[in-house]
Amino acid sequence: MNFDKNKINEIIENFVSTKVLDKGITSNTITAYKKDLNLFTNWCLNNQISLIEVQKKDINLYIHFLKEKNLNSSSINRKLSVIKSFYDYLYQINLINFNELKTIVTQKLEKNLPKLLSEKEILHLIDKSKEIYVENPTKNISYLRIQVILEILYSTGLRISELLNIKINQVANIKDKLYINGKGNKQRLVIFNKNALDLLKNWISIMIKNNKNKNSYLFENIHNIKVISRQQIYKDLKKLALKTNTDVEKLSPHSIRHSFASHMLNRGADLRSIQKLLGHSDISTTEIYTQVRQNRLKGLVNNIHPLSNILKR
Repeated sequence: MNFDKNKINEIIENFVSTKVLDKGITSNTITAYKKDLNLFTNWCLNNQISLIEVQKKDINLYIHFLKEKNLNSSSINRKLSVIKSFYDYLYQINLINFNELKTIVTQKLEKNLPKLLSEKEILHLIDKSKEIYVENPTKNISYLRIQVILEILYSTGLRISELLNIKINQVANIKDKLYINGKGNKQRLVIFNKNALDLLKNWISIMIKNNKNKNSYLFENIHNIKVISRQQIYKDLKKLALKTNTDVEKLSPHSIRHSFASHMLNRGADLRSIQKLLGHSDISTTEIYTQVRQNRLKGLVNNIHPLSNILKR
């Protein structure tokens, strides 16, 4: 049985709807699911492969297609995971009699260490954004926004998606902590230091003055009710990076989160506490920061120890 593109789109929409009901997935995840499945189903159509007759050999060809697009193993595995889940759904609604894709072998992951910024680099970014905002508060409001975002991300370890989902009424009266629904809809505690709190309260007062109410998202555009996109934050960070001679490739909301964890570990925080602050379900996910620390210690021994300097002469 072959389906036309309209029928395939209908099946994808129904699949995504079940995921929303089952897992409460975010709008970003919904977009990613649809994008991944559209790429796969278009590939099937272009290669005259029936959607309900896909076999493992077809998936191997698809993996080769993805590699030719220069996707890394992590991205390929995410796409394969969505496809496997999609075929589970096709089996559940009796469109296929057997899910041959259930046992797809994922790609071996390269263990890349996270990109980090130094403490000095992050503080320079925060100070520079403040400096530019103060020069012309009306014109440069986006620099205050990025200062607040940087300060909160770096002081709490929040994911950018978690931060953008916060509404003013959740934080308007907080003392120093906040419970949020994080990844996988799991609740966790987020701690705010005094400096981040002061910046947050100042930002809220500006939002209220610009006709935002307490049901508004914390980071909505000044002139409309739409929450700012992650793409806009990336653009703002890139502009700031260029003004501070910071490596653009290193700077992202996620690298700020990585830096939070690494700097906390370097300053004596234990791994279990960092795991809780980051909201990691499995401590093995957090353990990658110990590798970063080991590399740093190795560098210190090789570059700073007196014997090392003697041997270089």
